[in-house]
Amino acid sequence: MTAIKDGEHTATIYKLIKESQYVEAIHILNGQLQKHTKSRAALSLLGFCYYHIQDFTNSADCYEQLTQLHPEVEEYKVYYAQSLYKAGAYPEATRASFALDNPSSHVKMLKLQACVKYCEEDYSAAKSLLEQLPQEDPDYGYNVGCLLYQDGKHEEACKKFSSAMQVLGYVPALSYNIALCHYSLKNYPQALKYIGEIIEQGIREHPELSVGLTTEGLDVHSVGNTLVLHQTALIEAFNLKAAIEYQLKNGKLRPQRL
Repeated sequence: MTAIKDGEHTATIYKLIKESQYVEAIHILNGQLQKHTKSRAALSLLGFCYYHIQDFTNSADCYEQLTQLHPEVEEYKVYYAQSLYKAGAYPEATRASFALDNPSSHVKMLKLQACVKYCEEDYSAAKSLLEQLPQEDPDYGYNVGCLLYQDGKHEEACKKFSSAMQVLGYVPALSYNIALCHYSLKNYPQALKYIGEIIEQGIREHPELSVGLTTEGLDVHSVGNTLVLHQTALIEAFNLKAAIEYQLKNGKLRPQRL
């Protein structure tokens, strides 16, 4: 990387972040942090960049330091708990969520704790926490749909996800969940319809990801395993598409074996 002139570090870092060049930004920010070990700006931007390249462990480390240096800032506590959850550190994420003592963070705390219990496969506890959420909360139907699907109630789950889509608008992960419900119901044409929408939307909104497209799906090594890629649900969509094609192929071959 070309040497950065004095006084241009801030502009360079923000330009890199704007262009989603998080790894390059992290390199500069770590250099700054060595000089100013308690820099709020450097730690905050580092946490953000690490989160966006899905290095949640390092992201959590940055936000943990910020919660200690600036305990009055509630957002850092939220980001710390979220990073721990994303890193799969579920007990630690639960403990961190109890530090969210601001009334405005209460709903976030409940959602995070419910997600942790869901990932720990403690579905009854997850349901109990979700029931404490206001039903008008836009994420309520989404999360209830996940529990219904896990309970094998695929048709009911599909309706919940569809209702959530009407409230939240188009969300790739929701569209994927609907496709998955149709797949589980063996309604493959509908599942493929939603998968097609995910792929079309993902490539249209993020043409930079098209460089990783192959005939078999998405080559993650070509596009990087970023938060943007995760949010498009492209990898999941391609995997589900392959599973459907496999089922259809086996369905066609089965009569020939009889």
